[in-house]
Amino acid sequence: MEEAEDISTRTTVSKWRTVSDPKHAGQLFCHELLHSNKDLKSLFLYVDIRKDKQEQDQDLVAFYKKDNIQWASPLQCKLQGDVATGSGVSRHMMSTVIYKLISGFHINLGNAAITKLFEGERDHQIPSVSRELLDRDMFTIAGRMIGHSFLHQGPSFPGLSTAIMHTLFEGSLETTPVTIRDCPDLDIRHAVEMLEGDAELKESDCVHQLCRSWNLPAPNATNRKQLSEKILFHAVIERTRPQINQFQKGLKETGLWLLLIHRRDTIPFLFPRESEAELTPQMILDCIIWPSSVTIFFESFREDDVDESDIMDVHRVTLYLKTFIENVSPVELKSLIKFWIGWEVPTAEMKVEVVEATLPTASTCFEKLRLPRHYTTYQTFHQDLCACISTSYSGFGCP
Repeated sequence: MEEAEDISTRTTVSKWRTVSDPKHAGQLFCHELLHSNKDLKSLFLYVDIRKDKQEQDQDLVAFYKKDNIQWASPLQCKLQGDVATGSGVSRHMMSTVIYKLISGFHINLGNAAITKLFEGERDHQIPSVSRELLDRDMFTIAGRMIGHSFLHQGPSFPGLSTAIMHTLFEGSLETTPVTIRDCPDLDIRHAVEMLEGDAELKESDCVHQLCRSWNLPAPNATNRKQLSEKILFHAVIERTRPQINQFQKGLKETGLWLLLIHRRDTIPFLFPRESEAELTPQMILDCIIWPSSVTIFFESFREDDVDESDIMDVHRVTLYLKTFIENVSPVELKSLIKFWIGWEVPTAEMKVEVVEATLPTASTCFEKLRLPRHYTTYQTFHQDLCACISTSYSGFGCP
């Protein structure tokens, strides 16, 4: 039996290198890596949801700050203060980790109540140049978080600048695709735009000041274009190079680097464009397994004949859910999916049950959304479902 398993594993190893679909290649690689480490001591990720947000975020950071860890070891997650157990908790935890990287940690490092590791506009995010974050190895932690989530089929990290990804994966400096949108500092942007324009530059303006502070030559009639490119490159790449090096180190420690250098077509799945990472109503509707009757939990209460009112209730409530999915915002869609299955990535078979209950609940381990049959107006259904899915970031939703 063990010999057959070893043969299967070796076959999987060869497949991730040769399979044509890059997404499938990534899944095969992660499966093989996790399988090869299945006998190692488990990692335990515990977060106490009874604590305040700052303490919870500190617990997450402390877990990923540990050095000399085999991140492909078996993972056990626990939400202390919540009865939920199983794979749904792990999905919830990975989703929370990536959500915190995107939205910021409730950790005050001296200048803000919420600390963001990346800054900038949509699909042009770059590492923060904060020295405090660098000294605390926060970008190594970010690399570990993103790699760890990917290993466990969790959410990816969207919106990273193409120029940063190019540098992260050791592209040549000469071909780094830096654009002005990669620079989050508006003063630097203004200086670049002034150099690219035709207006006369004065000794006292921001361009001269910036050149002096960065030991660059003073602007003149012949070097404006070259100087604008140097300033932009320095602002986006050279100032963030130590952060990028830390980020790369964290990713390598998760074991993913072999995949990423041999199958570069998998990189967009680790770092998708933000627009590509958005959920659409049709993406969700295509994954749902709809009920045909009311679900009865206790067989002694089941009647042999299906009542016509049961069919009507199922039809009405499922129609309400379809209407909800088709009309709410992308943010609310993500909250719904996280409440339903534990993270924002839809799975192939997300089940719906119509039941006797007061409020919507979810069984994340079984990927089931349970909706009460009593709703007779969409307004009430919408109100209750919104209230329930809003719990998915403060707790675990409903087990």
